[in-house]
Amino acid sequence: LDGVVGSSRPLVDEGWINREHQVGFSGNTVKPKFYIACGISGSSQHMAGMRGSDVIIAINTDPSAPIFPIADYGIVGNLYEVIPGITEEIRVRRSKWK
Repeated sequence: LDGVVGSSRPLVDEGWINREHQVGFSGNTVKPKFYIACGISGSSQHMAGMRGSDVIIAINTDPSAPIFPIADYGIVGNLYEVIPGITEEIRVRRSKWK
């Protein structure tokens, strides 16, 4: 999708990713065409940084995660099971466009 990886503060605090990728009050505000939130519960700090996205797709194992009410599309499931299927579908569709 030619996107950029963003992150929540806990992953930055744990050292998984640099602070420049943090989305939220104490990070960056982003307004992409598609925001795919994988495992993001939806803290108010994080949602403030991505609320302006055109389309929000949320993937979370918790059906009551706060991100779902603001998401345009929600998938209740494990991101490690959901993302490979989405990735493969994108590959198939992209190959038909070329």
